[in-house]
Amino acid sequence: MAQKLTAVLKAKARVFALHVVLLSRHLRKKKEAILAAQFLRSGTSIGANLAEGRYTYTRGNYISKHAIALAEAGETLYWIELFMDAGFIKPKGEFASMHTECSEIVAILERLVRYARQRKAREDRKAEALRPKRRRRGFDSDETQLAVIPSRGTQRRRKM
Repeated sequence: MAQKLTAVLKAKARVFALHVVLLSRHLRKKKEAILAAQFLRSGTSIGANLAEGRYTYTRGNYISKHAIALAEAGETLYWIELFMDAGFIKPKGEFASMHTECSEIVAILERLVRYARQRKAREDRKAEALRPKRRRRGFDSDETQLAVIPSRGTQRRRKM
């Protein structure tokens, strides 16, 4: 399931990043360079973090990169809604589908991150169950008593 979602997500993120670049150019023509730059950073960061997450060494890093991509997708969704409210994106215009695209990416990322966290938690519980319990010698037993060792003149615990 996760591999199929990841493949779909990769394709969607790439197409979405191309749309972000095009909308960013459109915004720059309207003299909205600051908004365009921030939108470009957050929108293209989704795919970049996904690409980085695919080649991590640990499950924790994988989860971290996908969680960052989710946060960036949420920020990008905010910018799209703001642009729609400000009139930069027309309801039936060239970029109208971007809200739906970004919402789909957010939904897939939420599912992937939740699944990966649950799987990591299961693996951590299994590993903890298999790990031998550490016992502190001499302190868990009822036979432990204080004894004075004559040569050193100090008290030490020892089994009797």
